Amino acid sequence: MEFLNVENGLIVTERGDNVFLRGTCIGGWMNMEDFINGYPGTESGIRKHIIQTLGNSKGEYFFEKLLDAFLSEDDIAFIKSIGATCLRIPLNYRHFEDDATPFVYKESGFARLMWLLDVCEKHGLYVILDMHAVQGWQNCHWHSDNERGACTFWTHPHFQERLARLWVEIAERCKNRAVVAGYELMNEPASGTPNGDHPFDFFENYQSDWKKVNSVYQYLIRKIRSVDTKHIIFLEGDRYGRYFSGMDIPIDPNCVYSNHHYALPGFGPGEYPGWYGGEDAHSYWNRERYIKEISISEGFTYAKAHNVPLLVGEFGAQYHGPENQVSDRLRSMDDQLSVYTQLDLHWTTWTYKDAGVMGWLTLDPESEYMQLIQPIQNMKKVLGSENFTALYQESKGRVLAKQLADLIAEVSQEPHDRRANAFCFNYAALTGFAAAMLQPSYAKRFAHLSEDGIDRVMQAFAFKNCIVNARYIALLKKYLQG
Repeated sequence: MEFLNVENGLIVTERGDNVFLRGTCIGGWMNMEDFINGYPGTESGIRKHIIQTLGNSKGEYFFEKLLDAFLSEDDIAFIKSIGATCLRIPLNYRHFEDDATPFVYKESGFARLMWLLDVCEKHGLYVILDMHAVQGWQNCHWHSDNERGACTFWTHPHFQERLARLWVEIAERCKNRAVVAGYELMNEPASGTPNGDHPFDFFENYQSDWKKVNSVYQYLIRKIRSVDTKHIIFLEGDRYGRYFSGMDIPIDPNCVYSNHHYALPGFGPGEYPGWYGGEDAHSYWNRERYIKEISISEGFTYAKAHNVPLLVGEFGAQYHGPENQVSDRLRSMDDQLSVYTQLDLHWTTWTYKDAGVMGWLTLDPESEYMQLIQPIQNMKKVLGSENFTALYQESKGRVLAKQLADLIAEVSQEPHDRRANAFCFNYAALTGFAAAMLQPSYAKRFAHLSEDGIDRVMQAFAFKNCIVNARYIALLKKYLQG
């Protein structure tokens, strides 16, 4: 494989051939997430409870076997066969460094990562290394492995230095690997909410700390370039990949910029094309709305202004809703992909494999693993504690949480938007506290298993035992092979 670099707004090989990075994210592997892997809460929280319940040896075995089954060469070969050119690999720093021993790196994490690079190189797939969960948390949400919503990365130089040194360690090991497309410094930064989301500092009141964002990005780039001058560096916009207006002009010629674009029609409910978020002139979604939405986005306008490539690093639709609306979600995704193609954008879908929500592949609901965790899945639905799948679904927990959120807003006597207030409260109370309360119950579902039993149960994640989302795959082939 050839090294990639940025020239005149394009991603090209060493020979000068134009390359489009288009593929999928492997969420749930070296950065586990609740709706992908089926557990409640955060990766670090569920690891703690599994080890407390099963013991150190069997608990560690549990996760090793899950990760072994989750991604194999069969998966890589399948992704390549669909026509993908790259994988975006989300990483949790805890796979490479323990908080108790900062700056000491774990060979087990690097061994797993190097295995992936070898397999992807064999099959001709480029790899974007995405630091999805950083030391001190770059945002206050569950997907950065953040249980309590404090976002301390931006205010603590110690955490910034740990991230810088980890990237140097990764770059030192990968600097001669052409299979690595580049390094995505951090996923979905949120510099404006250091103490969690509130209606007074989120939504329309969000304010980026651009001085800090630019300073941290520049420092990380300088540290990486001290050992690796070859690989592309990927930079995401602030506020979860949305904001770019205060970002400095590119300080390195070999940078790609990345935004995330989750759109209402991808989640539903409702027909597509159709009305979303209220019946007004600005809420009718169709292909023209997708063109407008991405064309006026800060990421797109920044990339055009500075003649740099743009990667839509995450987007997707959810297919776990009413069966009669799956076609609407697919039509929405079809239009979204066609607009990205028209605008010559790079993209990676979220996500490749999950427990029945939005993956290219999903776990078989009849598998032993899914049957074991079904009571926990039901608990999450009642509470609405799995945020990414509960956004547009009513649940008893969300109804009661809204009542309490409304009471808090009323007593505070501040004119905050009630919907925004409820949204922020849900993150703290449901995806934080309520989800953590379900973790012991999840762990107990596996307490009776021997190591052989764990190995058997985790085979639910293996490629051969998963269900291919055939209609979605057919749609992806149209854009990956066309």
